Amino acid sequence: MMSRTANILVVEDDTAMRQSCAKLFRLEGYGVVEASSGADALDHIKEQGDIDIVLTDIKMPEMDGMTLLKEIKSLDSGIVVVLMTGYGSIKNAIEAMKHGAADYITKPFDTNELLMTISKIVRLNNLQDEVSRLQSELHDKYRFENIVGTSPNMILVYKKIEAARKADSTVLIYGESGTGKELVAKAIHYNGLRANKPFVPINCAAMPKELVESELFGHKKGAFTGALSDSAGLFRTADGGTIFLDEILDMPYESQAKLLRVLQEKQIRSVGDTKEVPVNVRVIASTNQDVDKAVSENKFRKDLYYRISVIRINLPSLRAHLDDIPLLVRHFIAKFNGIFQQTIKGIDTPALDTLIHYDWPGNVRELESTIENAFAFARSDMIHKSDLPAYITKCVAANKRKSPKAREGMGVSTLFEAEKKLLVQALKAANGNKTRAAQLLGISRPRLYKMMQRHEIRK
Repeated sequence: MMSRTANILVVEDDTAMRQSCAKLFRLEGYGVVEASSGADALDHIKEQGDIDIVLTDIKMPEMDGMTLLKEIKSLDSGIVVVLMTGYGSIKNAIEAMKHGAADYITKPFDTNELLMTISKIVRLNNLQDEVSRLQSELHDKYRFENIVGTSPNMILVYKKIEAARKADSTVLIYGESGTGKELVAKAIHYNGLRANKPFVPINCAAMPKELVESELFGHKKGAFTGALSDSAGLFRTADGGTIFLDEILDMPYESQAKLLRVLQEKQIRSVGDTKEVPVNVRVIASTNQDVDKAVSENKFRKDLYYRISVIRINLPSLRAHLDDIPLLVRHFIAKFNGIFQQTIKGIDTPALDTLIHYDWPGNVRELESTIENAFAFARSDMIHKSDLPAYITKCVAANKRKSPKAREGMGVSTLFEAEKKLLVQALKAANGNKTRAAQLLGISRPRLYKMMQRHEIRK
């Protein structure tokens, strides 16, 4: 990444000119390498590869600046080339810019002019590097790998996300609080057709009822008390990108008709305005409520429901994919190791067993918070049961004490115990053949191994 101490290669056959430029750059804190010919410059780039900017004379014997430019760009297109030229060769310098030169400076030049040219290039490249870094971080943050799980329920989620990202249809994501609805929405957007455009999230439950339409579609100055200036609204802010309507069932019924019209006509009308303005926005919505019930009770428009749910993604509660807890725990340990600069290696069996037996009303979000909390209390390079929040360990202990009495006379055990019993039976029936046992259980071989690991079965 180019920085204030960028490395500059000065290529000039005139020794006095070359040394003068090199001294100037060194005084400004840049790293400087000198070359008296194009061949020497190329040799250094090939051998060292540490050059950010090349400042070269355009007229040199054997290899001129234009040829050197082309050779440099073929070696490393990221190296920035600036040409020095006499007044009579400006046409050549302009032609060189068509071949990738960043700028040119005419001789004789003022030292301040030269420094300003180099400084401008450094700032521009720093900005480009920062944009690339942020885009990379953004992609990493919302890539599918961050939606963790290998259970059948999660595999179905991945398939739905993959289908949604390739399309441009509306999406309705539903699931309990804490299951990751916004994370899925962002994964669809940032891996989809509108990835380079805005992603604008809106919590419909948090918007005052009387301001919903103004927030979404904007308003004209004076449209209502407090409207002191024009407002574009969030739909226009998201133009070209995605708008995420979180908890859409909390949108007032009267506002739903206007949203339906926007989806149908792809135009919005600000509050207090008479003109409609076209918008190009993809809508992803979410809810943690029963949509069918809301429709049957006339709390949510049926026609809007059909319009926003072309693709439907149901996020399972964590209770529905307990098999994924070990994988999720490893994922969060790796995440917080990076954030807190720690080296937690893993979680011990009693702690993991406690997490597996907990009910997780807050779903994956609660699990993530639990691991973050454990990082604060961990006294070694492993997370132990004593590092977990007390309310979780107490709840699990209480459930274990109650469960035998609750099951007396019923002939049933906990799901965990039943799974282990079924696993042992399958392995016995298959004479220890893992592939056959997996087939008998109707699961994949990798999942069989994970179940054996969780139940500490070694056969």
